[in-house]
Amino acid sequence: MKSVTEDKKVCQEVSSPPEVDLLDFDVVTAFFDNLENRVREGIRITILKAIDKEFKDFIGVHRYERNQNRSDYRNGVRCRDLETRFGSIKKLWVPRARNNSFLPSVFERYKRRERKIERAVVNMFLRGVSTRKVKAISKAIWDQDYSASTVSEFNKSLKEELLAWQARPIKKKIRYLFLDGINLKVKRHWISREAVLCAAGITEDGHREFLDFRLGGRESTVSWEELLLSLIKRGLDIKALALVTVDGNPGLLKALNNVLPETLVQRCIVHKLRNISVRCPKSLQGVIMSEAKTIFYATNEQDALERFKVWQARWGQSAPGAVECLAKDIDACLCYYKFPYRHWSKVRTTNGIERVFREFRRRTRVIGFFPTEESCLNILFGLVKMLNEGWRFKSINGF
Repeated sequence: MKSVTEDKKVCQEVSSPPEVDLLDFDVVTAFFDNLENRVREGIRITILKAIDKEFKDFIGVHRYERNQNRSDYRNGVRCRDLETRFGSIKKLWVPRARNNSFLPSVFERYKRRERKIERAVVNMFLRGVSTRKVKAISKAIWDQDYSASTVSEFNKSLKEELLAWQARPIKKKIRYLFLDGINLKVKRHWISREAVLCAAGITEDGHREFLDFRLGGRESTVSWEELLLSLIKRGLDIKALALVTVDGNPGLLKALNNVLPETLVQRCIVHKLRNISVRCPKSLQGVIMSEAKTIFYATNEQDALERFKVWQARWGQSAPGAVECLAKDIDACLCYYKFPYRHWSKVRTTNGIERVFREFRRRTRVIGFFPTEESCLNILFGLVKMLNEGWRFKSINGF
């Protein structure tokens, strides 16, 4: 007869699960490799069936079928590979027609890879990943190492989108418009700094949108006029436009006076304060600038003008250049007071578009300079496109 101790031991053995050794890492790796191969083979079979169905519709009959209504005849096959998000699919047999050229929809003409891969590689590059790292990452993900020249070819796919984007209609009413330029290095016969003229806006419901950009040489009046006229042609509502914020570039100011003479123009207070700073005596620069800043943080326009008069009287003799610099543009610097208080911080500077420029500089710092004008425009468009996608569903807080 079994003892109580023996019965307890038997019960513990039955109730306790047997010990199982953890799977070895090599076993797990082999499992997923096998799974990956099976997925690719399944995709290959599906694509082959789809190609065969397309070819049947193309010539009008099935394989080995005799029919008087056929439009062509089979004429052998050709082997193609296709790079997909699941890896490279090998040995896709594409049938040929005797009299006509057949190209299945899975293959774009002269393309041997899925467009989604090109977009993924371009997005990696635009987000600051160097071409050397793109090569390593693509090898790890898709088992294809894309070189710097291949990445450049991918970037060219943005050209058609860029042209369509620059011609798209401006459907929303833009209330606040921001205009500014950034100098970037572009190689032509030599490497030179060229201005990229940019326009961004805030809609009536508080959404930001980058409207357009173009190479403009040296920010000339003609270049800015062309950009403004293009915006108006695309649907920029002048009546809804309440304010244009600029940095004070002479060519831009003249273009605005020619194209939008009745629109209020706000001078960026950050740029103005920088201009004042360089005209101050070094020994007085700190106190003059700290008092000048208080002008732009008054509770209303009248209070701001009174603070300016006090500042002007105090420093007119000690820093005449600084005082004159602000005095000639004081009205343009205080235009933002004519709008709701919650909008002041958004419209009195060009900081919104300057943040975009920081993104431009961060990305172009990796490149050094653009080898062609086309590469400059394509890469900037890719960055602008990502910014607009981020702004689309995110309105300005408290607007």
